[in-house]
Amino acid sequence: MIPEHRLAVLLDEVKEGWIENCLFHNTSASPSLYLDHSCERDEFPLRTVRRLEQHRDEVWFLAFSHDGSMLATSGAEPRILIYETNTFSVIHTLQGHESGVCYLAFSPDDSKLISSSKEQDNKAIIWDLKVRSALDRSRPC
Repeated sequence: MIPEHRLAVLLDEVKEGWIENCLFHNTSASPSLYLDHSCERDEFPLRTVRRLEQHRDEVWFLAFSHDGSMLATSGAEPRILIYETNTFSVIHTLQGHESGVCYLAFSPDDSKLISSSKEQDNKAIIWDLKVRSALDRSRPC
């Protein structure tokens, strides 16, 4: 038996593949299935809209929350800044690494953030964003 809604799932996967392989993708609108998807180079935004200058050193990584309401940034300094994306004001400053933070990822429900500094201090920290604290600071990568 073919699983229920199989065709819809396959068509969504096709759309996701088009978006992932589009070098100049610049829209949140779902691509049409009537034409192969591509964004033109000259449609890619090149104008700076906002500068975030709260870091004291290089920024190495950034991650948007799944719902788009938060942006987390990290870099050469041992802290993580989390902005709310309406005004881009800092809502959390997370400190717990001994040196630079090279990777960030939000949990699927955006309630937690994991930060990694494998090459720097060999730690991965899971942050509970509701209480702004680390859940486990001793877990190595």
